Amino acid sequence: MTEGLLTVNETLNYLKIGRTTLYALVKEGRLKTVKIGKRTLFDKRDIDKFIEENKSR
Repeated sequence: MTEGLLTVNETLNYLKIGRTTLYALVKEGRLKTVKIGKRTLFDKRDIDKFIEENKSR
């Protein structure tokens, strides 16, 4: 897995969630996407930040 941008499938594997859940998080504005041409990518730093913000305390 690369350190910069992740594909949709890499993001699904990294978060261990389904496609529907991922797109719901995007629609809710909880995860940002990077569009390059027709490709939808995710910045790994944004994903890691999302994880940190959603950890149980």
